[in-house]
Amino acid sequence: METQALVMAVEPGAALVEPMEPSGCSACGTTGGCGVNRIGQIFTLKSKRYRVLDPVGSRVGEAVVVRVEDGAVLRGSAAVYMLPLLLVFVGALLAAHYAPLASRDVWSIAGAAGGFVLGALWLALFSRRAAQDARFQPVILRRVSEGLFVLKEIKS
Repeated sequence: METQALVMAVEPGAALVEPMEPSGCSACGTTGGCGVNRIGQIFTLKSKRYRVLDPVGSRVGEAVVVRVEDGAVLRGSAAVYMLPLLLVFVGALLAAHYAPLASRDVWSIAGAAGGFVLGALWLALFSRRAAQDARFQPVILRRVSEGLFVLKEIKS
């Protein structure tokens, strides 16, 4: 997945970028447009800035193309949301299954809490591993001006 961003700060091998505002349709910003983009800006309290790898040596103020490996967002979301939630449910079900009938609810809550703790530990380990894994790191591919092809009409 590729997107354009503006470089806000640089450091050796990395840059802090802010995504450029996508326009939802051709009516955005015009009189009579729906204004969904403006409504989103009202409810966003601070700008979104991300640290990305910078092998091209970009400079502050440049527009760049940032890429995240295909499937990285889906894999990361599944690891962050689905697995911990699954561990909570499995912990509750296993505890309820093996608990005495009279105290099944208490054991179920304890099992869910245990699943939550395991999910939190998994999330900490996954986050540490993902921070070092190039497949989960966004990277600057090129400057926006690079590789542009401009066709001009020449009048004779």
